[in-house]
Amino acid sequence: MSTYVWCEDSGSGYAFWNTVFKIMYPEFIVETKNSNTRLNKAIRQISDDNNLYYVIVDTVLDNQDVLRELERLKRSIIGKNNIKVIKIHSFEFSLLSFEFLEKWVFAENDDLKEQRKDKLEAREKLVKLISDGGTADELSLFKSVYQYQSKMNTEKIVAKLLTEITRNTGFETNKKQVGFCFVNSCCEWDDRQENDLCGLDDKRLSVSEKIEQMVNHSILQAAFQEVGL
Repeated sequence: MSTYVWCEDSGSGYAFWNTVFKIMYPEFIVETKNSNTRLNKAIRQISDDNNLYYVIVDTVLDNQDVLRELERLKRSIIGKNNIKVIKIHSFEFSLLSFEFLEKWVFAENDDLKEQRKDKLEAREKLVKLISDGGTADELSLFKSVYQYQSKMNTEKIVAKLLTEITRNTGFETNKKQVGFCFVNSCCEWDDRQENDLCGLDDKRLSVSEKIEQMVNHSILQAAFQEVGL
């Protein structure tokens, strides 16, 4: 019997999930299907083969494409007891919701932290809004206050905000890459400059300690517990 973790993420998302499960469950096999459509197709082909499948799916409620794929997935897993669905808003929201994000990315008296004060405030508001299942009116107000286009869904806003907060740091994360310092031990960042500061300089962590904290202090804790992890 083998245990698989399937995701639709490629690039930074896949790199993150691969690191998380390599640390926490090294016996699990992590694979990306590169799109929701291909993920659903692979799920339909699963039989009772004595393997166990954890499927990571996004649940962005204001993205109609995501909602359609979710409905297809629900139909695909009917009667298949060897599939467990890990539901998260998005890979980026896992990091944005991390309780210690600000403390890791910025040193105590970092000028960059002050320059991005408005982004950090927006992060706090957005995490609460999404976690509490905020209304469309509340989301509209958030977009207006923090100057996001009215047609942007929360998946795009979360990804943009995460990049804006982490830009030009070892934690910089975008669609192509997850921040080096999220998925490596302190301090293995070869591109670090003398003036690069972060909140972990005085308390350096191994990659295992980082992953454990990111899971236990973000939306991932509840999402993993829901499927017995």
